[in-house]
Amino acid sequence: MLHELHHSYLAAHGLRPSGLHHEIYLSDPRRTVPEKLRTILRQPVEALDG
Repeated sequence: MLHELHHSYLAAHGLRPSGLHHEIYLSDPRRTVPEKLRTILRQPVEALDG
């Protein structure tokens, strides 16, 4: 998912990464089946032209 964010979504929206990303895990992988795991990806961005 992070690869798609960096290589597809940001460029398509005129953005680029401007710092380190953060991952926030909403579920515990020791207790949650893989298809129900949830993570928030936070990526600071800036406009390509600035």
